[in-house]
This record gives sequence, C-alpha cells and structure tokens, in this order.
Amino acid sequence: MNTTSYKRTYSFPFTFDDVLKLIKSFSIEDKVRLEKELEKETLVYRAQKLSEKIKSNDLTIEDVVAEVVEYRKKQNAK
Repeated sequence: MNTTSYKRTYSFPFTFDDVLKLIKSFSIEDKVRLEKELEKETLVYRAQKLSEKIKSNDLTIEDVVAEVVEYRKKQNAK
C-alpha cells in the first residue's frame, strides 16, 4: 500500500484517543515508519531516563586490581 503525502497543514483539537484511533488505521508499513520517527524524537529522553537508573561507578583501576589480587590469593589458598 502506498503512503500518501499531503502538503497542507490543518489545525484540529485532537485528543490522544483520536490520534490512537488514527494510528491503528495505518498500514503496518506506516506504523513502522512512525515507530522509527518516534524513536528518533525520544532518544534523548530515553537516554536520560536510563542514565538516572544507572548507579555511578566510583571504582578506580587500583580498586579493581586490589579485588583481583585478593580473589587470586583466596583461590590459590584452596
């Protein structure tokens, strides 16, 4: 199914449910296109939310080396 492009802009007070009904009437190809556009539009927002969920890592290389040395000592003692 071909997608028709329109060059005119209209202003109507759509509700979210109106838009959802419209999207549900799209072909699968148009839904995939819309999904890709929404992913581009929300990339920064999603990255910020992910960043908020990730704990900061305060480990230094010295901390990691000390942990490895301690682990190896325990393994060699067995």
